[in-house]
Amino acid sequence: MVGLERGVVKLEPYDYKWSMLFDDERELLYFHLNDLIIEIEHVGSTSIEGLFAKPIIDIAIGVRSLNKVIKLKEKLKKIGYFEVPVSVDNKQVFAKYKENKITHFLHVMIFNQNLWRDQISFRDYLRSFPDSRLEYIKLKEELANKYPNDVISYTNEKKKFVDNILKKAKRI
Repeated sequence: MVGLERGVVKLEPYDYKWSMLFDDERELLYFHLNDLIIEIEHVGSTSIEGLFAKPIIDIAIGVRSLNKVIKLKEKLKKIGYFEVPVSVDNKQVFAKYKENKITHFLHVMIFNQNLWRDQISFRDYLRSFPDSRLEYIKLKEELANKYPNDVISYTNEKKKFVDNILKKAKRI
């Protein structure tokens, strides 16, 4: 249902349960982090109805400042999240596992700045434009077949498409 081994690229058809799993996780996160966060959004491919996706729930958490991350780390560890080393400025990533499979990624970033807006804009654009969503499905399937055990190459090769969608989203 949800979860994938680290580094594996395997796509599944959209599952309405992903939205419910996000809702459950959002409640848990608000309960434990409410005083440290501004907003929680379901992002990534599991948030876009009809899109094939790796079955991992991506969640964006908006904070006023990344200074909150030290306090967040402590609270997130108590509910099963572990820090993932990433090389993206102004963003911290955490993963939750079940039976050696990643089930959730948290993307902690400053609310309403560029990274935050890009996550939301990309999601909203693909929700609104079915032709772009179908183009993205085709690209993801090609890349998943090309890189079944190389999530970094899979992600990097999607970048041009993502950047193009973000340009389109800024024009509307």
